[in-house]
Amino acid sequence: MNINLTDSHTDLVTALSAKLQKKFIHNLSTNVQAINCAVFTTDNSLCVKDIKKHKQQIQKLQKLTKTKLLFSVEDIGSISAKEIDKLIKLKPFCVSLTWNFKNQYAGGAKSKGKITKLGKTTIKKLESNNVIIDTAHLNKKSFWKFVKITNKPILNTHSNINALHKNARNLTDKQIKTICDSNGFLGITIFDEFVKGGPINTYDIALQLDYLIKKFGHQNFGFGTDLFGIHRLPTDLKTYDDFYKIANHLQNMGHSYETINCIFNKNFKNFLNRLYYE
Repeated sequence: MNINLTDSHTDLVTALSAKLQKKFIHNLSTNVQAINCAVFTTDNSLCVKDIKKHKQQIQKLQKLTKTKLLFSVEDIGSISAKEIDKLIKLKPFCVSLTWNFKNQYAGGAKSKGKITKLGKTTIKKLESNNVIIDTAHLNKKSFWKFVKITNKPILNTHSNINALHKNARNLTDKQIKTICDSNGFLGITIFDEFVKGGPINTYDIALQLDYLIKKFGHQNFGFGTDLFGIHRLPTDLKTYDDFYKIANHLQNMGHSYETINCIFNKNFKNFLNRLYYE
């Protein structure tokens, strides 16, 4: 099945050299409509000045492709409260408060921390300036606290399903329903540790989507691949060109072209439209 694709999370700009970034962009299929390029700060404790340089690199790459390249920040833990205004001026599409561990703003998936008073005021400041919070990597306690604070559709750019495979980074059905009820968006990753805990293929990814569609409908889900942020790809998927295999599996499971097109492309675009144009 030939179908367009959007991706709500990759680590393209902080995982690859400038040369490899350009090579990747040059080789992009015309079917890839949009990619969210997250600036991952955790390993190098990037400051706002560093993040600005990565944004500028994304802007350079944008000139080489018709694919829309979004800019976001994964983990603002290295950014002090005094620098948040500087970050806002860079106009990221979204930011995550933390990675897997706790910081001054919230608790990550592998910690017992929670959203702090500073975290609450930072969330409100970011959202009032049209920067949405990415709930990927929040632990359960921080997620539910965030739900009480936000008045925006809830975004989780790259997570999977705890009912299918238990992992601290995966979401419970209750969390997924809350995202859907907010008219938010969840991007499913292709990382085997989150999908099954071992080697996977495109059929395993299709099973994740099949579960979501049957239980929650098809309007609030898509892909947040985490490309370049994961160290093992599915055995039969090496590039975006291989995603048609997932579409074929979903079609064989009885899902319509319209449903599959929503998952692959339209849902993330519709989410962006709700944020910026409604």
